[in-house]
Amino acid sequence: MKVHDFVENLKQLNGSFFTGVPDSQLGPLCNYLMKTYGIGDNHIIGANEGNCVALAAGYYLATGRVPVVYLQNSGLGNITNPVASLLHKKIYGIPCIFVIGWRGEPGVKDEPQHLFQGEVTIPFLELLGISAVIVDKDTKEEQLQKKVSEQKQL
Repeated sequence: MKVHDFVENLKQLNGSFFTGVPDSQLGPLCNYLMKTYGIGDNHIIGANEGNCVALAAGYYLATGRVPVVYLQNSGLGNITNPVASLLHKKIYGIPCIFVIGWRGEPGVKDEPQHLFQGEVTIPFLELLGISAVIVDKDTKEEQLQKKVSEQKQL
């Protein structure tokens, strides 16, 4: 899927604000956001992933629009507190779309230091109550829309 199409799909989910920590696996997305929005009202690069989640929560509370946070899976530990104390449905139920670069994805060759983090990524997201839709370069727009629709029904 082309980055432009991916971002347009996020916009259809009401995602118009992007914040995150740049990641090499998400390089095309990061480059697109910088080229399209720069740094400003629609895009902020955060100091760490937890800060980005806090910015996203504030954005939602101020606008009612769903924010998008991008990060590498190694940053999942940094989002634990703001997700558990702000976003989670048992607290304030703030919606947020996470776009996560998956280093150490099972079955994909990667460096040894990424393997365990990759192995626990999906279970960790489930533990936090974050449902996952896996998108790769071969995902077609129709497939993404179907996957997202299925997740919304859960």
